[in-house]
Amino acid sequence: MNYIINISLYSKRRAHMNQELYDQFLVIVPEKQHIIKDCPEITRYIHKFIVSKPCETLVEEIEKITAKKTILGILTRGSLAQYLYSCGLEIPIFQLEYDLTNILDLLAACGKRGYKRIGMVEIGYNTSSEEADPKLKSEMALGDFYCIYHKLFNNRNIKDTILELKEKKVDCIIGDVEPISIAAECGIPNMVFKIDNNCYRNTIVKALFATTSSIMEKSKNKFIEDITNLVTEAILIVEEDGTIRDYNQTAEKMFFSENHWVNISALFQMEVEEIFHMAANNVVTIQEKKCIVNLIPVIIDEVQLYAAMINNVSYIEKMEMSIRVQNKAKGLSAKKRFADMIYEDEGMVELVERAKKYARSSATIMICGATGTGKEVMASSIHNESLRAEGPFVAINCATFTESLIESELFGYERGTFTGALSSGKKGLFELAHKGTLFLDEVAELPFSMQAKLLRVLQEKEIRRIGGEKMIPVDVRVIVATNKTLCRMVEKGDFREDLYYRLSVLELIIPPLEERPKDIIPLFKDFVHDAAKKENKSIYWKEDSIFNDLLLYNWPGNVRELRNFAERIVLLAESYKLSQDFIHSMMQQKYQTGPRKEFSMPITNDFKTLEADYIRYLLNYFDHDKEKLCQYLGISRTTLWRKLGNS
Repeated sequence: MNYIINISLYSKRRAHMNQELYDQFLVIVPEKQHIIKDCPEITRYIHKFIVSKPCETLVEEIEKITAKKTILGILTRGSLAQYLYSCGLEIPIFQLEYDLTNILDLLAACGKRGYKRIGMVEIGYNTSSEEADPKLKSEMALGDFYCIYHKLFNNRNIKDTILELKEKKVDCIIGDVEPISIAAECGIPNMVFKIDNNCYRNTIVKALFATTSSIMEKSKNKFIEDITNLVTEAILIVEEDGTIRDYNQTAEKMFFSENHWVNISALFQMEVEEIFHMAANNVVTIQEKKCIVNLIPVIIDEVQLYAAMINNVSYIEKMEMSIRVQNKAKGLSAKKRFADMIYEDEGMVELVERAKKYARSSATIMICGATGTGKEVMASSIHNESLRAEGPFVAINCATFTESLIESELFGYERGTFTGALSSGKKGLFELAHKGTLFLDEVAELPFSMQAKLLRVLQEKEIRRIGGEKMIPVDVRVIVATNKTLCRMVEKGDFREDLYYRLSVLELIIPPLEERPKDIIPLFKDFVHDAAKKENKSIYWKEDSIFNDLLLYNWPGNVRELRNFAERIVLLAESYKLSQDFIHSMMQQKYQTGPRKEFSMPITNDFKTLEADYIRYLLNYFDHDKEKLCQYLGISRTTLWRKLGNS
């Protein structure tokens, strides 16, 4: 720091003080003439001068200077020092101290003029108390001189003091500028205390030592204060009787914004002895806030104190949520939303609206649907629509684990529980899904023994790891999915009835693709776009009617099968433009391996009747949308009307 360097320079070369050292002080004097004359060295280095008498604008002038540059202190004298101290400035004020040589020189000058009885008047400022004695007075013989000394702490006493000295028949008054000017008015011979280079030097040296130690102490205290204010815990420094000595900014925001608590017992609403003997990580309700409190004994300046470290439980929960949000980057996240779902079928529109309403609840949801209908997409969308959207989304397929492994996956285990277990233990999926959603796919495959444990978790909202002793509370929303009819499994005794009713509080049934033909082509188009982007291919087509052959297939694998077919189309397409012939040929291959929609009609030799029946079948298939039927058949509405026999 500059002030340390400057002190070092000064101690080495006192006669030639560094300019930067001087430049850190502000000099305020009633007039500048005597400084130019008596202090040539100082005027070469000090550039911050204010020539002023005590007045209101003086403080404003000081503030303008200090706003631009750091000032270590103000050097001034007499009534100016007294006035500035009374203004309560934060900058230290140092009164210019007279050198003994200076006083002896003045006495010698008095002797030359025959003055033997001398009055000495100095203006100072008293920092101890407002009710202190307004002046100090002493009388003494000094060689051939008899001196009467007055040090005044109040400007109002100057004239009275001068008149008092006049009554005592002093020959001359020496002192500060203000007393001398009044002595001159009273007709008393006078001489002013001179401020020379040595006076400035001596005052600056003392000021530097004072400000340096003050700055270092403030710097140390500021460092400690900054560290304590950085921590998110509220910290109270408490004396043995419970008196709160100090606290950090966090504590101020948490507890002292409305009330100024003097004693910790009033804040905690507990006896002091009870507070000091509470267990570690004790949960205490303070001002309707749940807090975790730890008390640490500390000794400061040989005094026994206590540091109360207080954490707001809600803050800890937020931090925990932050960690869980970070887990999303590790794969514990729901990737699909309702906006990503593609559907035009009226039944699906109604189903999605119901699912959005269910999302606002924390109740368990059961999603039923055939294989490939998009049950996980629905579960993921519900999670992202819910209040738990910022929490983790953890999915598990119950059919992929054996009975011995499913328990450790769901509930976790403590270290050393079994051979091959991780030495650190392992969190189960319920713990990982805390404050989020756990999706149990193919829940019908859950072993019967596990069903009872799952039921208990849903009821008690707590789990116990394998090999563990303590119960761990979990806040998890459970969504299950199945492609089986659970109520029939309950009748057969293959699924617990109580668990079934617990899981089916809210139920969604996703219809198979063959029951919602309006969704087939829109879904297929989206899948083609996705696959083309993935394969870096540009695929396009002229009209959506080229995909009409898709409507004549059952799609037993539902949406999953449709997606796979779209990917196959993109991979095998030799041209960037898809054609109806290409789609038709690809569908012919599917007919050989999969079921086609059944079409039955009475046997007849009448071709027109056969044609009309087939068209009516297609019309019914297209939900009586004649425009779509005409596109599929490649005929006009007039031709369609004629072939249906004007019906």
